Order: sequence, then structure tokens, then C-alpha cells
Amino acid sequence: MTDYFALNRAHWDEVTPVHLASPFYRTDAFRRGAMVLDEIAVESVGDVKGKRLLHLQCHIGLDTLSLARLGAVVTGLDFSPAALDAARALSAETGVPARFVQANVLDPPADLTGFDIVFASWGVHCWIPDMAGWMRTAANALKRGGRLALIDDHPIRAMLDGDPPVIRYPYDSPEAIIIEDAGDYTDRSIKVGANRTAEWGHGLGTLVNAAIDAGLVIYRLDELDRVPWLAMPNLVECGGGYWRLPDGAVTYPLGFRLLADKA
Repeated sequence: MTDYFALNRAHWDEVTPVHLASPFYRTDAFRRGAMVLDEIAVESVGDVKGKRLLHLQCHIGLDTLSLARLGAVVTGLDFSPAALDAARALSAETGVPARFVQANVLDPPADLTGFDIVFASWGVHCWIPDMAGWMRTAANALKRGGRLALIDDHPIRAMLDGDPPVIRYPYDSPEAIIIEDAGDYTDRSIKVGANRTAEWGHGLGTLVNAAIDAGLVIYRLDELDRVPWLAMPNLVECGGGYWRLPDGAVTYPLGFRLLADKA
């Protein structure tokens, strides 16, 4: 059987230096003192001052460290050792404190508990074969009364590719979708050697029911008209680092936001 996590880890390890150097991630701005977390994520996560916060699938840690600059006591979790080495280096270089843990999000360390907030955003659920397990990780990490903020690519948007957009991928897929793409979303001209990845489709029903089954109480579900990257060739910039559908286009949601409490 293919080890899908090993396949994906090799990809993320390889693109880590690309992402560190890319203007897309605004690493230099962060080094100069900026808070680089996008506006929708900041609004969704709420007041973090003095709160213990766990960031799932934190990649190179820029959003994690930005939340620390907003006053959170942060822990970032990711499965890529290269990404976490970069995150720890950024923490040390800027003096922004954070703890970074290497683990599969579906098999986290037992001591990741008692958090006020669990946060994840943009490029999360497509990498997870088992959203029920992901939501259990989030729920188990939260203390009673803690909250989950998940912001991500909408399942409908994730089905589409090309210009004009056509349906290329399933809406809800328990089986892995193997994608071969030599480029990178930060720069399509970059050639990536570890270019095969495994992804999964999860419909809104799957995502919502996984949260409910994990014991979370959903208090808000928004479908968003913008995302913070050029997810489709036909999108246009709309300020704040976001992209949306052009005027006159047939509309469909590009992102979603799920907010929930641990009762």
C-alpha cells in the first residue's frame, strides 16, 4: 500500500525553502515585525491574548508566530521536519516564542490537551484522509469551553480546475486522489521533484458531521467569496491579499469558515 503521508511529507519538505523565500508567504515582512495572518483568520480566531492556542498543520509557522504576536501562547503541529526546522529558526531569529511539535495530525502526542483555541486555515482538509479523526484531534486538544476555528478552501471550489473552470475532482472522496504537478502554488514556474501528492475531497456534510460527532457544537458556518491565493486562473485581486470571482461570473463559494465550541 502507498504511504500517502510519506508521499506528501516528501513534497512539503522539498517546497519548504521555496516557501520561505517566496513573497507569497511574506517571510521578510514578518522578520521586520509584521503580523502576516490574513484578516478572515484574525477575525475568526477572535481575541487570543493570554490564550493557549494549538495551530494544526502549521507548515513554516508564520501564522502560528503571528498569533503569538497577537498575545497567544502558541503550539504549532506539523508532520514536515523541514517546515518545523524553518518555524523554529524564525521563532529564534525574531524572538517570538512558540513550541513546535512534529507529528501526524491524526496521531498527536497525548499531552496536546487543555487548549483554549484550536486553529487551522487554508490548505487543511484536502490533505486529510479521515476528517472524523482530524476533528477528534481538535476536540481532544480543547479544554471545556474552548473553541475551534477552521477556515479553508470550499469543497465546491476544490472540485474545479482550469480556465474556464471545469469539474475535475470529486466533491467527497474517501479514496486518495493522486495529483501530479511539477509546479508550486506560490510560483508556477518552479519545478518540484517530489511532484506526486495524495489529496482527498470532503463535502460540507462530511466536515460538519465530523465536528458534531467529535463533540463540538458548531455556532457558525460561513461560505466565503474570497481566498488568499490565486486558487483559480479566472480570479481577480480584491484587496487585503484576497482573490475573488470577477464581476459577471457565475458565482460559487471559494472558501468556508467553521467555528465551534467544545461544550
